[in-house]
Order: sequence, then structure tokens, then C-alpha cells
Amino acid sequence: MKAVLKRQVFYIQIQLESPLNVASGEEEWTDADVLRDFEGNPFVPGTSLAGAMRSYIGEKENEWDLFGYSANDTQGKMSPLFISDLTFDEAPVWGVRDGVGLNQNKAAIAGCKYDMEIVETGLNGHFYLELVVREADEEEALKKQLSVVFRGIQKGEIRLGRKKTRGFGVFKIVKLASKTYDRENYLKYADAYQASSWENAADELESWLQGKDEDTDRMVHIEVPLVMKGGISIRQYAAKKNEPDFVHLTSNGVPVIPGSSFAGAIRHRVTQILEELAGDGGKLPAGAEKIAKRMFGDASDQEGHVSAIIISEAEIEEAKPLTMVRTGISRFESAVRDGALYKEKTYVDGHFSLKLAVRKGKNPEDGKWMIGILLLALKDLQKGYLAVGGQTAVGRGTFSSGGSITIDGQNGRENELIAEAFKGLCAEMR
Repeated sequence: MKAVLKRQVFYIQIQLESPLNVASGEEEWTDADVLRDFEGNPFVPGTSLAGAMRSYIGEKENEWDLFGYSANDTQGKMSPLFISDLTFDEAPVWGVRDGVGLNQNKAAIAGCKYDMEIVETGLNGHFYLELVVREADEEEALKKQLSVVFRGIQKGEIRLGRKKTRGFGVFKIVKLASKTYDRENYLKYADAYQASSWENAADELESWLQGKDEDTDRMVHIEVPLVMKGGISIRQYAAKKNEPDFVHLTSNGVPVIPGSSFAGAIRHRVTQILEELAGDGGKLPAGAEKIAKRMFGDASDQEGHVSAIIISEAEIEEAKPLTMVRTGISRFESAVRDGALYKEKTYVDGHFSLKLAVRKGKNPEDGKWMIGILLLALKDLQKGYLAVGGQTAVGRGTFSSGGSITIDGQNGRENELIAEAFKGLCAEMR
């Protein structure tokens, strides 16, 4: 084994930007309980951090040096990077999210109701990285790959836990400090993993985020400003005592629209657009549903794959709560149905930005046709033609435009990318 020349330890403070569920496999409270330590505190194991980072950095064959590899029983390379567990510095706010599978007609599929425990947004924590530099290692190349990891975290492209493509597991680095240990100061390494020894350490985050090359542009980011035209109804069934029977979903008291709700509506509209194109004589390389599965993921068989489109959870700003008393009416008798009186709390008059990202894949051209078709559905969302959530038949879940769609920070590119999609769709899908 080659001799160790130095160790560089990184102390990284983070904050959760969206709910988190790293499941323990237990089902004591919900169908997917959060992983806890022996004292009952949530944490994220180093293996989960390593897997998320390696999946991101390892899209190119020449980038495995940072995480090691095992080609066969005799060839491989040990990872020079140690990754600790992510622990939290304050008491968590717990929550429960409900979910249900829907068919193409937005009707619940029998047996597809589930719930999961989450750690709510805003929790602060920290973890450590340790880069071990040995003889013959290319230190600068390893540090360049670390920079790509840090930029991926800050852009929301590296996420943790379940439902990563539907808004969960986003976190941001709020402070990054490092110390180097070699033969001159190796005794100080004993305190490297004591949080108290990092209190006065200089923040190096900005210096590590500098630089930009082709390896950092792995996704196309789209932002759609939207204004609510009416109320929104995505029910949270785990309501507290003395609250209305049905409450719109909130996170830390803030009304939100989960990425899964947007994903279902947008996927349905994309499928409709493709079917209409085929019905008008357009020659698609595959069926509409097959193309939609390629865009939004598929877990139906062994050839399933993750969604190429990541949709973030949207926090509704300046929304007003509205509690209504409602009752069911018999459509045959036009009279009140027994036992059908209930209260519902919704939110109205808010606005938010819907954020999406599309994976480019190994070939940057792969995402172009996906983006163009996706933009057609997003324009329908902006114009109020596409509704999200429940009770859409009575005016809930519709929106109007709150500004221009931005694509990687640029305005006015929608028509250009839509045109590109229809030129290259057949070629890209073959």
C-alpha cells in the first residue's frame, strides 16, 4: 500500500431545503419510518451520502478515482474519500406525508395508499469528509472532483433519501471549512472530528464553488413563476386535533404543493400531447406512454429507470388560509346526505415558482426533445389549462403566469426549444 502523504478533513454544515426521508426499513409508525440512532435522533448514514455523490460524479468513466472502484477480484482502487454520517444539530420537526397511486383518470388505485415519516424542512446539521492523499495520487484532480460535488449540492442536483425526483432530500451547504494534517501536525488530527474545534474555522465555501466547466452542467434548470387563480386542495389526512376534517398540505406551517402532484398532472398532459400528435398523423418512434415512461421514470419491470425530470416541492408565498364548511348533496334527491358535513381548510391567492431540472445524460443532446415537450405542458399550466391536486372540477388547482419561464437563467427560449424538440424527437428516440 502506498504511503499516506497528508489528510485533508472538511467540516460541512448543511441545512435541509425540503423534507427528508431516509427510511430505516421499519414500519412502526408509518409505512416508511425515518432512520434513527440509538437515542432516537434522525441521521443520514455516510453510505447514503457516498451513494448520492458517487452517482452524480460517476456519470463519466474517468471520474471514479474519488470514490474507488472494483473491476474484478484482482483489479480496483480504494476510495481516498472518507464520508461520515450526517447528524443534526437541533431537535427535528417530524411530519407524515400521505400518498396514493392514481390511474390515468385520476382515480385512486386499490391498495396503493401509503404514508411515510419525514424530517421537515429547515433542520441544520453537519458531516465530515476526509481526503487521504497517497503517493502518486493526482491531488488536484481529486480536489476538482470534490468541487463538482459541492457545486452539485448547491444546485440541488445531489439529493438524499426517498422521492428525490419529486422534491425530497434537497440540502444546501451553509459553511465549509477544511484543515490539512501531515507529518508536521499529525497530533492535531486527534481533534479533527470534534465540532468544537471548528467554531472559529474560516469559511471556504465560495472558493470551492468557483470554476465552471462541462462537467458541472449535468442538468437543465427550468423555473416557472405561477399565481394561484383559486384555492388549492391537496389533502393532508393526518390532521391535528380540533383542526378541520381536511387540511391542505403544509410543511413547517407553510402551504406547499409536492413535486409528486405536479409530476402526475404534467405526465398526464405530456401523454395527451403525444397522443394528439400521433392522431394528427405525426410519426412518433414509440407509443406515447412509452415516451412518457422514459421521461418520468418507470418501475414496472426489471428494465425500470429513474425519472429524467426532477420536480421540486413548491412553497406557496403570501397565501391566505380559508376554512369552509361543506356538505355532500344527493344528486338524485337534491338534498343533504346524512353524515356528509365536513370542514376543509384550503389556501387562496398565493404565488410560487415551480422548479424543474432535466438530466442531460451522457449525451447533452438527449435532453432537448424532453425539454421541448415538457415546455408545452408547462405553458398549459401557465395558462390555466392544466389543473393540479384535488377538486379540480370545481376550480381548484389552476394557475396563471407570474412571469417568464427561465431556462438556465435565460428568458424567452421556450419557442426555440419546442421547435428543436420536434425536429429531433424521432432521431433521439431511436
